[in-house]
Amino acid sequence: AGYLHTGLDRYEVFDFQEDGLGKLKSFIKKKKLPFSFHAPFLRPSYFPYTGVTTYFLHDDPNKRALSFKLINSTMHYAKGWKADFVVTHLTWMEDSRNSKKVMNLASDTKSKFCDLADRYNLPINVEFGGYSGYFHEPAQFVEFVADHPLLGICIDIGHTFLISGIRNRNFFKDIETMAPYTKSIHVWNTKGLDHCKKHNHVPVHPSQKTKDGWIDIKKTLEIILSHNKDCDIVFEYNHTYYDNIPGEIKEGMEWVRSIVNRT
Repeated sequence: AGYLHTGLDRYEVFDFQEDGLGKLKSFIKKKKLPFSFHAPFLRPSYFPYTGVTTYFLHDDPNKRALSFKLINSTMHYAKGWKADFVVTHLTWMEDSRNSKKVMNLASDTKSKFCDLADRYNLPINVEFGGYSGYFHEPAQFVEFVADHPLLGICIDIGHTFLISGIRNRNFFKDIETMAPYTKSIHVWNTKGLDHCKKHNHVPVHPSQKTKDGWIDIKKTLEIILSHNKDCDIVFEYNHTYYDNIPGEIKEGMEWVRSIVNRT
């Protein structure tokens, strides 16, 4: 995909190919702003799936090994490029259908993530997910990261909203549970699953009203930031803007900045 996501005074790099690295590196050098890597940083030919795909909780040991190979590669590049941290999905659509096995795989993955974070001395933020399978409770993600200082949660506001809807849970309770362990936030908006399928990640804007079905971005951010004011914020939109951010998109970004500054 080759996404460079703009954040508040930072960037996040996701899913590049070799031929895009030159432009990316020169841009990041020129900006002199902090940045993070979203696994995979570089998607190689040995991983013939979309970038968001992860197999950490998958029954097939070969597919699982692929995901570990990919995050190890991302950590290696992150250390070399001096990225602040790495974000990774833990679950994405193809988890084991055996609940006991999922818990065992999650425990093994946690142990391996701790080893990776220690080896590279680099934080890993685990993005909340759970569209399918048995690992989808906020408390499970809290338990996954709570024991290691280099592990944290990345709350993706849009995905968390959609998952809480699918799972018949209270979105704000889910946010509240994870907020004390959250170290980064992906910001975008949606009105629900059908809307997301059509529009994907909609840029946030103060004109989006909850009475029209939008997520209450302000309230969501206030809950998270009340626990950790220093969360890194990234706008995860459908386009890479580099320096050509449209005016309306900028308005939304500055609106988020004003919420952060007031919280």
